[in-house]
Amino acid sequence: MNFEAYQAIGIFIFLGKAIAPVLLLFLLYCCKGMGSGDIKLFSVMCTLVGMKITVDVFVISVMLAGVAVLALFLYEGGNNLKRKLHYSYYIAAGFFVTVIRMKGWSLL
Repeated sequence: MNFEAYQAIGIFIFLGKAIAPVLLLFLLYCCKGMGSGDIKLFSVMCTLVGMKITVDVFVISVMLAGVAVLALFLYEGGNNLKRKLHYSYYIAAGFFVTVIRMKGWSLL
């Protein structure tokens, strides 16, 4: 799509959109806060829907994951603090929350 609209410069726009999340989330990857698959998912999302929506999805998915971790912590009584959660579920949920928030329930 970028190539049709912007011709040769569209390739560089596409690459810029694909590389931006990798560069921004690299520190979280180094600290073991996020896996490489999650960063790839954000990279693909950024090329398809743009940086603004990707940032919104990131913020919402972090909040959803935080609520889930808090609920698990309270449910388990503080045991098993080293549990790993699949962040991709919260990324997908954050994407749907963002789309519904932007478009309203008429989308469904």
